[in-house]
Amino acid sequence: MVVASLVLGAASAWAGGPRFITGTNGYATAGVPMAWYTNAPLYFTDPGDLSATVTHAQADTMVAAAAAVWNIPTANVTLAKGGELVEHVVGNGIDGGTDVVFPADVDATNYASVQIPVIYDSDGSVIDMLLGSGASGVGECRQNGVVESVDSFGSSGTIQHAVIILDGLCVGSDPDQLTQMQYQLTRVFGRVLGLAWSQLNDDVFVVGGVPAAEMAAWPLMHPIDVLCGVYTYQCMQNPFTLRPDDIAALVSLYPVAATGGGKTQSSLNALSVKGAANFATWQGMELVEIEVYRFMVVGDGQYPIISSTTGYLFQQNGGNPVSGVEPASENGGSLAAGDEGAWSMPNVPAGPQGANLYFMLEPINPLYWGEYAVGPYQRPVIALSGVVRALMASNVKPGTPASVTFAEPTGASSCNTGSDGTEGSPAGFSVTGWWSGRVCGVGHTSWWKQAVNANTSWTIEATALNETGAGTSHKLQPVIGVWNAADPTGTLPTVASQAAALNAMSLGMTQLRMPPEASAGMVRVAIADQFGAGRPDFTYTGRILYGSGVLPATVGMAGGQVTISGMGFQAANEVLIDGVLAPVVSWTSTQIVATAPSMTAVSATSGVAVDVEVLDAATGGVTDISGALTYNEGTADIVKLVSAPASLETLMTAATPFAVRVYTSDGVTPAVGASVSFAVSSSVGGGAAVTTGCGAQTGCVLKTDATGLAFTPLEGVTPGIVTVSGTEMSGGASVRATMADANPVQMVTIGAATQYLAAGAAGSWGLSLTAMQDGAAAVGAAVAWSTTGSGFILAPATGTTGANGTETVVAQVGAIVGGSTNVVVGCVWTSVCASWTVVGVAASQWVITVSSGGGQSVVEGVAPAVVTLLVTDGAGHALAGAAVNLYQTAYAWEGACAANGVCPSAPVLKTARSTAVSNGNGMVQVSPIEVPGVAQVVKIAAATGTGGFATTSVVVVP
Repeated sequence: MVVASLVLGAASAWAGGPRFITGTNGYATAGVPMAWYTNAPLYFTDPGDLSATVTHAQADTMVAAAAAVWNIPTANVTLAKGGELVEHVVGNGIDGGTDVVFPADVDATNYASVQIPVIYDSDGSVIDMLLGSGASGVGECRQNGVVESVDSFGSSGTIQHAVIILDGLCVGSDPDQLTQMQYQLTRVFGRVLGLAWSQLNDDVFVVGGVPAAEMAAWPLMHPIDVLCGVYTYQCMQNPFTLRPDDIAALVSLYPVAATGGGKTQSSLNALSVKGAANFATWQGMELVEIEVYRFMVVGDGQYPIISSTTGYLFQQNGGNPVSGVEPASENGGSLAAGDEGAWSMPNVPAGPQGANLYFMLEPINPLYWGEYAVGPYQRPVIALSGVVRALMASNVKPGTPASVTFAEPTGASSCNTGSDGTEGSPAGFSVTGWWSGRVCGVGHTSWWKQAVNANTSWTIEATALNETGAGTSHKLQPVIGVWNAADPTGTLPTVASQAAALNAMSLGMTQLRMPPEASAGMVRVAIADQFGAGRPDFTYTGRILYGSGVLPATVGMAGGQVTISGMGFQAANEVLIDGVLAPVVSWTSTQIVATAPSMTAVSATSGVAVDVEVLDAATGGVTDISGALTYNEGTADIVKLVSAPASLETLMTAATPFAVRVYTSDGVTPAVGASVSFAVSSSVGGGAAVTTGCGAQTGCVLKTDATGLAFTPLEGVTPGIVTVSGTEMSGGASVRATMADANPVQMVTIGAATQYLAAGAAGSWGLSLTAMQDGAAAVGAAVAWSTTGSGFILAPATGTTGANGTETVVAQVGAIVGGSTNVVVGCVWTSVCASWTVVGVAASQWVITVSSGGGQSVVEGVAPAVVTLLVTDGAGHALAGAAVNLYQTAYAWEGACAANGVCPSAPVLKTARSTAVSNGNGMVQVSPIEVPGVAQVVKIAAATGTGGFATTSVVVVP
């Protein structure tokens, strides 16, 4: 499912490859690739020897050879030696105490006289001073043999100064060592000239190697060297020869406008193409690799030759409310929406005849960020949303730029940020402590609020998700900040913050542990992307792990059952009483029932309160309620069950209350005025009920009457099994009863209609299941999803119905099988199910017809309406995902043909051929081609599958 737009027109842009981009602060124009301020930057070499075995003259010869690689006729830049530095630079000569202080002629302030000082670090002391002790050792030569720093930029958006340091410890008597350094220095000169790394033909990493023709197109500016032997230069064919991708990047930064003076016009026999990669929402999708193949060019192999990356001109780090706005030096790129997914290749080598260009959209290797970034990107690589796609631009000619736009509806397709609020009006968290969010839109922040008790620590977690719902480190980079609710807006976090993403044990998770406060209050919470980005695929799961209270607050010496209320609980959470494990009896997201150990096991003192802690060992999250439980060594009372309902009915109060009677230790005398804690709990996927004796709560404390009796009515809330307990608080004696909804009327529906999908096509659907119990929405019911379809992926496989009784699942298939019937089933309460079907339709059954716009006739000067085609399965069902080949021919209008004689053949004015894919409604839209100012007849033919064919015409009359 690709929307392809091939647009011919004026184009003036930069190719993939710039390392530095002007930002929104400190520069006249943002989003401009940065080249040197002069087209003849000079390098100056250290006057000393490079090492004990490599003389100054030998080193200078090697440096000159490395620089000369970049002096090509089609690039308006020339690297040349300008002379020698004033002194031989050594480590103790730049040690300024807490700062590194270079000699005056090496310092960046001297850029007008010395643009690129090349230091011969003969003893490794300079590199050790800059990178740390041992950085210059022979074991570090692959990484630190040649070190560079571009350390000064002009306000006009140009590079002014760079320093290169050669490690003398890396060259000795072996001549291959000097060749290796020359290779490294050649690559470093590319970096100093302003080129980023390129991952083109990155499959050289594949075990067994790649064909020689593809190796020949592997850029010199690849990010990470392949280690195939002792020296990495031996892994490349002709390691001192620029590849087409290297040349294209260099020429883009330093174009030659006209031939002359020993230079050749860059655009001669070169093709220019630009475009964008977009989400289905049409927001740009940055951090995607675009690679181009040339076809119909003699001698060309089937390997990409030029690359670009999307969004390289866009803002890289806008900051966020948690860490603040980034300074100008850290925030390259523009805020123009059109730059977010844009890419450009203005110098694709071809020839005067042009070429057909084939473009592939590829994910960027997740290793390529930081110092190995393939563009000016500061953030970790964002995984590609959707599937790998390809497009073709036909018959592109030199001097006639083309545009190719990728749109990816199989990836994230919504920018709905859910129920989050704003900084001035944050939203309340779900009572469960769990929620789903999306950071969509550049600079978007999710704002929330939460009331917290005094003396209670708690944890906030945000886990970035991929399209399958699994945690990932290559999408959103979540950061978290906390303020007091009364704090002014626009300030940095006043309570706590986690400004660096992904600090937790779980994949994709950022975690912030909140210390206890001295008083209760309301806090404001922000969740944002660390780099200020926001996209449709930046989804996350949020969680507040918070314990709000413990009942009963007192147990006897032997311990007893306690109920911890709160939010964000999950299976396998541990409960600790003053650090001692308390076995968990049951749990829900808002309540954990555990058995407190004896006072002796806890080493507690009678009457002295101890802490109750809930620990999530899987994530490291924790909430601790200080002084929540007290042991009492007095004589324990006896509790007996008097009555309990045999079953519950949802939304109805049971006729029989849950009642207990408390006796003193003799088992006869009623305990008058004793405190009894009533609590309702459920197992995983179980039901829910409330005690109505003291309000509709899941627990409360009541006093016994003169007969020792205490009771509460019960009302069913959610179908399933519940356990009700009554615990005498001073001694911890307890009784319980288990019951279930006795006669529920349960119904499950999935509203989506059957979908028909073309064989081989990919699909992604969001399905919503609704569960009803006794005519009302079934809240908190467990849902299990399954499918009979081969290749179908369901995410998540299980879930829980929300407040409206609904639960959603995303069903995906990479390539559906023709003739298959694929059923997605959602079951609630184990056996009450609903289903939805996807039918894979074989290519032989595809039928295409003209739905609208066919046979139209318009007057010259009036644009024809779009022609809409409908693809079906032959039975009238709309067919999505079918590839359609479109052919258009515009003939000159000849008027009416005479009744007798042979009608003349009309001349052909224009032809066009393209492909499209039917949308979810089976529709394909075609814009009729036109030759302006001419009366014409446009004939349109469409073919799909193995036999689907339709034709129509559009007449433009004088």
